[in-house]
Amino acid sequence: MQTRQTILIGSSETRDGFVQVTLNRPARRNAFDRLMVDELHQAFVEIGRTRSVRGVILTGAGSVFCAGADLHWMGSETVTMVEARRDAESLLELLQAIDACPCPVIGKMQGSAFGGGIGLIAVCDIVVARADAMLAFGEVRVGLVPAVIAPFVLRKTGSSFLRRYGLTGEPFSASIAKEVGLVHEVVEPSALDDCVDHVAELVNCSAPGAVRETKALLRTLGTLSEDDQWKLAVETNVQARLSPEAREGMRAFCERRKPVWPGTAVV
Repeated sequence: MQTRQTILIGSSETRDGFVQVTLNRPARRNAFDRLMVDELHQAFVEIGRTRSVRGVILTGAGSVFCAGADLHWMGSETVTMVEARRDAESLLELLQAIDACPCPVIGKMQGSAFGGGIGLIAVCDIVVARADAMLAFGEVRVGLVPAVIAPFVLRKTGSSFLRRYGLTGEPFSASIAKEVGLVHEVVEPSALDDCVDHVAELVNCSAPGAVRETKALLRTLGTLSEDDQWKLAVETNVQARLSPEAREGMRAFCERRKPVWPGTAVV
């Protein structure tokens, strides 16, 4: 029986409302192959269907977050055009599933990220990285192109950054990744767990429906014309203001107490 390459840990085993998704191929530096892509995609599809999930922590087993595509798999000389296209489309569907996950996805970079691993980072909402983590678009150094991940990276960093590091394939630090918006927090290795816990707690303090609606709004705005942006902004504001969450949140603020969000247990 083949070992699962993606581990999904439920909220009962982590913090309230959060699940953890772990890339579990440490012997291959958590590099993608077809099985890992399929398992990871399925994990996020399942999460997206579960309203009770407040957030996701995406991390890796071992010392490397994700080394990108497994070159022993990618470099097969027997691969056909049909198979190559299917693999590229599967990776795109995976990144789209993470990007479209209704609840916040926190990337926990317990190690370095290369190639497609940077694609995973690019579709996380919040990323916390170890200060000693390194990143690189190594595709060009082996004759490949960072094509599938490029739209997601460009959206976060802009083209100037990607032209420099995408064309050279040279390594760059987590601090540089933070400067261009790929990473949000860079911490010493000993502080990684506490920082991720703190971010998760901040998410948990907020209204779950409002968090999901905010993420959906931010994803949608960039696809609309200016006029449609204004219309969506007004409609979202109206719907949120009249929601049970907003009524409870504003009432709790006036009463100087913690809100009890509809559908959640009193703590």
